[in-house]
Amino acid sequence: MKSADIDRWPHWVSADGSVALINADCLEVIPALDPGSVVTDPPFGRSFSSGRDGPHQGKQIEGDADTSARDEMLRLCQGSPALVFGSWRHPLTTAKQAIVWDKGPASGMGDLSIPWKESWELIFVCGKGFNGFRSEGIIRGHTIVTWASRGRLHPNQKPVGLMQELVAKCPEVICDPFMGSGTTGVACVRLGRRFIGIEIDPGYFEIAKKRIQKELDLKAGTGPLIKASLLENAE
Repeated sequence: MKSADIDRWPHWVSADGSVALINADCLEVIPALDPGSVVTDPPFGRSFSSGRDGPHQGKQIEGDADTSARDEMLRLCQGSPALVFGSWRHPLTTAKQAIVWDKGPASGMGDLSIPWKESWELIFVCGKGFNGFRSEGIIRGHTIVTWASRGRLHPNQKPVGLMQELVAKCPEVICDPFMGSGTTGVACVRLGRRFIGIEIDPGYFEIAKKRIQKELDLKAGTGPLIKASLLENAE
């Protein structure tokens, strides 16, 4: 991305240049950059709002009334390797495959009249050019924190370890057009990967910036020797 392009929007670039975060609508930003690989958790098209007590209760996810933002983003990124979280209710018919993330027995609600929990999510595999060995299509062992009091910063926040596993199989720069609280960016810093994050919500943009800067400081040896327990649990 050229500096003249990024200057059009509120943004932050890390001191070492490995991370660029942009506070804007990804559909406006993507045409100005080469997104590299896409790893993202876009709006699912289900008008989600958290029912749990806490700061996220009742807050709507931007653009979640339908999947138009997801679909247009993928059109703009056509040809790029892309790992896209989604729902069986709104499948990606252009995907080559779907990976299942097993969230563990403590997760999942769904229709309470059905005797099985939705304790899993789909990750659609699009494009080509992925790296790494051929592994099982069900990802296990990455549990989520469900309470804001224990460090949950976004109602749909993913574990850092899960995002690291996905990022590791993608080439080039990693782009998350629906960055949220910045978990993909944290995963990229830990793996030494360059990252472009785009987030339309100013509040989540600031949360992501602080999380990623903290991770960069820790990696550089300038941060605290012991992470705050809440932030560590937020993975």
